[in-house]
Amino acid sequence: MSTTTDDAAAGAAAKEGAPAPVAKEPVPGSFILVHFLALFGAWMGVLVPSLVSVALKVERMNATGKVGALSLALGLGALVALVANPLFGLFSDRTTSRFGARRPWMVIGTLGGLAGLAVIAYASATWQVVVGWCLAQCFYNALVAAVYGALADQVPERQLGFASGVLALANPLATLGGTYLVDTLNASTVAILLVPGLIGAALIVPFLLYGRDRRIARAQVPAMRARELVGFLWTNPVRFPDFGWAWLSRFLMWTSYATVTTYMAYYLSDYLGQDEDSVTHYVFLGSLIANVFILAATVPAGRISDRIGRRKPVVFAAAVLLAAAMGLMAVAHSVTGFLVAQAVVGIGMGVYFAVDIALPTDVLPDANNAAKDLGVMNIAATLPYSLITLIAPGLLALGGGDNYPALFAFGLLVALLAVPAVLPVRRS
Repeated sequence: MSTTTDDAAAGAAAKEGAPAPVAKEPVPGSFILVHFLALFGAWMGVLVPSLVSVALKVERMNATGKVGALSLALGLGALVALVANPLFGLFSDRTTSRFGARRPWMVIGTLGGLAGLAVIAYASATWQVVVGWCLAQCFYNALVAAVYGALADQVPERQLGFASGVLALANPLATLGGTYLVDTLNASTVAILLVPGLIGAALIVPFLLYGRDRRIARAQVPAMRARELVGFLWTNPVRFPDFGWAWLSRFLMWTSYATVTTYMAYYLSDYLGQDEDSVTHYVFLGSLIANVFILAATVPAGRISDRIGRRKPVVFAAAVLLAAAMGLMAVAHSVTGFLVAQAVVGIGMGVYFAVDIALPTDVLPDANNAAKDLGVMNIAATLPYSLITLIAPGLLALGGGDNYPALFAFGLLVALLAVPAVLPVRRS
C-alpha cells in the first residue's frame, strides 16, 4: 500500500476509535514457515475430503445417487464456509485473549474440523455426511481466517508477493500429500478421512508455540455496532472498488478451478471408465503432476510480482493458462489427456497462487479488520464450490448425461472473464 493509503487508514481508524495501523517490520523466514505449516494443516483437513474422500464415502454408501448426494454435501458445506470465514474473521479481529487474537481460533477451528470429519467417517446415511461436512467447513474456515489474518497483521507490502507464493504452496502440497494418503489407505473409509485431518492438526502446533500473533487490549476494541454484525459478509464494492474488482476476479478464477476439482473422481470413473482403485491412483497422479508444476511456478511468479510491483499481469497470464487447461479437459478422451491437462492446470494455478493472497491483501480497506475483510474475500474462493454443485448437474445432463466437455467449456469461459474483471483494480 502507498503512504497515502496508510495515512488514510490510520485516520479512519482514529475516527472509529480503533488502534491505528503501525508500520510493519520485515518478517523472518521462520515466521513464514510456521504460517505455511498452519495453512498446510488446514488444507489437509478440508481440501482432501472435498477432492476425493467425501466422494468415495458417498459412492460406497449410495452408488446410484452419488452425484446428487455429493452435490448436496459439498454445496451446503460451501455455503457454510461462505458465512463462517468472514464471521470467524470478525471474531478473530476482536479477540483480546492473552494468547493472542488468532491462536484461540486456530485451536477451536482445528478441533471442530476434526469432529466434523469424524462424523463423516462413521456416517451411515447421506444426511450424516452433509452434517459432518458442514461442521468441518465451518470450523476449518475459522482456522483459515485466523491464519490469513495473522499474515495480514505482520507482513509488509514488499514481502507480500514472496510470502503469498510460499503460503500458496500449502494448498497444492496438502492436496498432493492428502491424495497420496487416500491412495495408500483406500481400503479404510475412516482412515482416508481422519488421517489427513490428524496430520493437519499436528502441523498447527508450531504456530501455537512460536508464531507471532496480534495482541490488543479490550479497551482498544470498539463496540460492535449492529450494522457491522449484519454486514459481516459485506465489504462495499462501490466505496472500495479495488476490493470489489479483486473479489470478482478471484471468484471467476476459483469457479473455473472448481469445475476441474469437484467432480474429478466421477470424471475418471464415469467419463474415462476407470474402476475405483484406478480412480484413487489417477487422482493422486493427476495431483502429483499438477502440483509439481504449481511448485515450479508459484514462488518465481511471486518474486516477479514483487519485482515489478504489479499483480494484474500475473492474473492475466494465469487466467489464459487455466482457460487452456479447461479446453484440454474438454477434449480429453483418455487418462493421458487428463494428465496433460492437469499439468497445464498446475502451471496456471501456480502462477495464480503467487498473487492469490497478495492481491487481496494489497486492497484491504481497513488493516484493523483484516481477517474480516479477508474472510469476505475468501467467499470468492468458497462460493464457487457451492455454485458449481448447482450448475454442474445441468451441464452434465446435456445430451444424455456425463457431458464433461460442457462442464469444462463453462470453466474455460469463466477463466477468461477473470481478465476484464481484474483490469479496473488500480492499486495492484
